[in-house]
Amino acid sequence: MNKTTNYDGIRALLHPRSVAFIGASEDIDKWGGVLQHLLMKFEYAGNIYPVNPKAATIQGLTAYRNIRDVPEPVDLAVITIGVDAVEDAMRDCVAAGTRAVMVVTAQFAESGPEGAAKQEKVLAIAREAGIAMIGPNCMGVMNANEQLVLLNSTALLESVDRIPTGRIGVASQSGAIVGAMIARADHIGAGFSSCVTLGNQADLEICDIFDYLVDDPATDVICLYMESASSVERLFAIARRARAAGKPVLVTKAGRTPHGVQAVASHTASLAGSYDTFVARCRDAGMLVQTDALQMLLTAQALQSFPLPKAKAVALFSGSGGAGALATDALSDHGLTLAELSSETKHALSAFLPPAHLQLPYDIGAVVVGPGKGRPDLFEASMEPIVMDPAVGIGIYVMTPQFSMVDIARICTGLGRRHGKPFMVVNSASGITEAMRLELIRLGVPFFPNVQEALLTVKDMLAFAAHVDVAEPVVPAAPAGLADVLATLQEGILPEKEAKRLLASAGIPVAQGELASDATQAVRIADAIGYPVVMKIVAEGVTHKSDIGGVKLDLADAGAVRDAFAQIALAAEKIPHARFLGCLVQPMIRGDVELMIGTLHDPQYGPFVLVGTGGTLVELLKDTQLLRAPTTAQAAEQALRALRMFPLLDGYRGRTPADVPAIARIVEKVSMLAAMLGPRLPELDINPLRVDGDRVAAVDARARWLP
Repeated sequence: MNKTTNYDGIRALLHPRSVAFIGASEDIDKWGGVLQHLLMKFEYAGNIYPVNPKAATIQGLTAYRNIRDVPEPVDLAVITIGVDAVEDAMRDCVAAGTRAVMVVTAQFAESGPEGAAKQEKVLAIAREAGIAMIGPNCMGVMNANEQLVLLNSTALLESVDRIPTGRIGVASQSGAIVGAMIARADHIGAGFSSCVTLGNQADLEICDIFDYLVDDPATDVICLYMESASSVERLFAIARRARAAGKPVLVTKAGRTPHGVQAVASHTASLAGSYDTFVARCRDAGMLVQTDALQMLLTAQALQSFPLPKAKAVALFSGSGGAGALATDALSDHGLTLAELSSETKHALSAFLPPAHLQLPYDIGAVVVGPGKGRPDLFEASMEPIVMDPAVGIGIYVMTPQFSMVDIARICTGLGRRHGKPFMVVNSASGITEAMRLELIRLGVPFFPNVQEALLTVKDMLAFAAHVDVAEPVVPAAPAGLADVLATLQEGILPEKEAKRLLASAGIPVAQGELASDATQAVRIADAIGYPVVMKIVAEGVTHKSDIGGVKLDLADAGAVRDAFAQIALAAEKIPHARFLGCLVQPMIRGDVELMIGTLHDPQYGPFVLVGTGGTLVELLKDTQLLRAPTTAQAAEQALRALRMFPLLDGYRGRTPADVPAIARIVEKVSMLAAMLGPRLPELDINPLRVDGDRVAAVDARARWLP
C-alpha cells in the first residue's frame, strides 16, 4: 500500500497548542520529569498538563489523574510509563480527543516478538482513532521556532541556555545521534528548525518527516539519520521533490558493514539493506551520503550559509607556509584541485607578493611589499584578486596561531559574500581561536574545527552543485531485435556467445566468436577470422575461465590453435563436474586499457550498472563506480572520470587518449538493458571491455538470465 504523509498529525506533533505528560514526575532523572522540565526551561508558550494519579502538582503545575480529566482536548500526549500500561494510556488519549502521541517507552518491537505484539496493539488503537504516533522507543522531538523542546538531550539539559535555532531540519532513527548533533551545533554555529527522533517507526516513519520538511517553510536543509525505510521508492521520490525545491538532503545510514547491519537490527528492529546500492540510489536522487552525523551537520550548515560553488577549484590561504603545504596535500588526498591563477590575477598580486609567491597556496607571511605588509585591515587587498579569479570556486583560510585572527575571519567572510563564493575559515590553532569562533558564528557562517572536515564539506558542496540540474534518464523503447534474442535464451548462466548476442542486440560493440567443438574446427574458424586469435573454454560449471588456464591469447597460426585447444581441454578435465563443450574462437583485439561494465538487480533498490577497472584483478583493485540504471551518458562519463585508473584513458604517458564519451554511451546502453529487463537479468558482466584509442569492444561477457 502506498502511504501518504499525515501532515495534520505531524503539525500536531511539532506545533501543539497543548502538551500532556502521561507519567509526569518531579524527578528529572526520569523521562516524565526531564521532558516536562525541558519544555518549561525553554519557555514553551502552550498549555502543559502533567498526568499522574499520585500527585496534586508536578514541577509547580496542577497534575491530573488521567488525561481524560484535562480541561481541554490535548494536541500532543507524551507517554513515558511502563510498557504494559501504554495500551490503556492510548485508549485514554483516544477518549480525550488527543491528536498526536509520542511514545517514549521502550521494550516494544526492538525487544523481540512479544514486544512487537504489544506495539501492534497500541498502533491499532491509535490508527483507528486517527491519532498520529511517533515511536515507541524514541527520545523525542524539538521545534526550535515554537520553543518546543521534548527531546532528552544532555546538551539541552546542562550546557545550552538557548535553543540552537536555524534552518536545518533533522529526522533520525536514533535519539542519541540527534543529541550529539545538538551538542555540536552550539560549537560550530549550526541551528535547527525541527528535530524528530523516530524510534521504532510504528506509525510515523522517516519518510513522513522527510516529506513534511520538504514543504516546511522554516527548513532550508534536511538531514536524515536512517537505518531503514518502509518504502525506498517513496524515500527517493521525496528526495527528488526536495531537489526540485532547492533543498539539499544529507543522509547518514547505518549498516555499512555486516556488524553494522546486526547493530541496526538490534537497535530498532530494522533491516538495513545493501549499502552500496543505497548510496548509488541516493546519489542518483541528489542526496549527499555521509558516514558521520556530526560531519553531516557541518556540511548542512555550510550549505545553508554559503552560495553553491560555480567552479571546482579551491584557493588555499594561510598564515603559515607549512600549514598551506599540508593543506595542499590534504586537498589532493580528497581528490580536490588547487586553483591555477590567471595571468591577470598574478599581475594584481605582484603589487603585494614577490615573484616566487604568485601562486597558491597564499601565504600571508609572504606579503612584503605594498600597503598590506603588517596591516591586517589591508590584507584584503592582496586576497581579493584571488577570490575574484574565475577559476576559484571556493576559498579556504587555514588559521594558524597568528595576530588579528578575528579581523582576518571578518575579511574572509566579507570577500566570500562580496563575490558570491564560499569562503571557509578553518581552525588550525587549537583552543586559542575562541574569539574567532564566536565572531564567525555572529557573522552567520560555520566554524570549521579542522582542515579534514572543511575538505569533506567542500566535496559535498561540489557534489550537490553538480546534481542541481541533472536530468532524469528515460528508458527508451526496446531495440529492434532484442525480443528475438530474448526468446532464444535459456534460463541460467548464459554462454559467452549468447551473452554477447544479448549485448549486440542493444547496440553494444562486441568481439564476435564461433564455437569449435574440436581442434580441427577451431583451426577452420581461425583461418576464416584471420590471425592472431583468442581461444576460450566453453564448459558448463566454469565461470572464471582465466583462473583455470581456459583462455589462450595471441595465437598466431594453426599449430598454436591446435596446441591451445588441447591444453584447454586438458584443463577442463581437471575441474570436477565441468562439462566441456569446446572453445570459443574470436579475433585477438588489443588495447591499452581494460574496463569492466556490469549490472546487478538488487531486490530492494532495483537495477544498477557498475563500471571500473577490468581484467583479472578486478576484485583485488576494487576501482569501480556504481550507478542506478538507467543512467545517462553524462553521469557515466562522470563515473569514468572518478576512477583511479582514469588517467590511462586520458592519454597517460603518451598513450592515445580514449574516446571517453563513446565508452560512456556504452555504459548508458548497458544500463538501459538492465532497466528494461529488470529482475530477469540479475547480473551481467563485460570483462574486459578493451579500449584502444577510439576503438572499443566487449571481448568477454557472461550473464544470468531468468525468463
